[in-house]
Amino acid sequence: MALHSWEGDAATWRQFLEGSRDAFATLYASFAPLLYNYGCKQCADPRLAEDCIQDVFEYLLAHRTQLSAVSNVRAYLIKTYRRALLRKISNVRKNIPVDSADEASFEIVISPESRLIARQSSIRRREQVRVAVNALPPRMKEALFLRFYENLSFEDIAAVMDIDQKSVYKIIYKAFGKLRQKLIDFPFWLLLCYLSVKA
Repeated sequence: MALHSWEGDAATWRQFLEGSRDAFATLYASFAPLLYNYGCKQCADPRLAEDCIQDVFEYLLAHRTQLSAVSNVRAYLIKTYRRALLRKISNVRKNIPVDSADEASFEIVISPESRLIARQSSIRRREQVRVAVNALPPRMKEALFLRFYENLSFEDIAAVMDIDQKSVYKIIYKAFGKLRQKLIDFPFWLLLCYLSVKA
């Protein structure tokens, strides 16, 4: 994400903190789709992901006067949403099976709409990547999603996942190592191309 976009989001956030309803509406319109996409990869229930977005934005509105300025609104909202969603998942664990809050189901779906990918690879290759990525441990899939689908920096991924930046590097490095073992004859640039296409 470009720096000017971060700065624009931070300015909108400041306006929201000052009481602007328009700024709140802008934040919701800008980030609700991103959070919904993220939530649907964290849990199997789209309604739960959507309810959690409402909860987060209602909380922000109710506690506006206690909130602080943030430099990266996108990372802040993903982190806030992630915590709320994992809490909600643990509350309904009997309906949505997860191993633990940190190891929530995280399914990445490769976008079938990408014409570039369709031209450069066969359906078999696309399926190979999907299977290989979804065979990774949940935290590896989540880190890849945040880096390549949401274009977050390593620093922001560390903040979202509540780990240090060095751990993010290790997780992504190990994820690529595992993918290269499973996709031996697969060109690395094409793998990056798949990972960079939003689901």
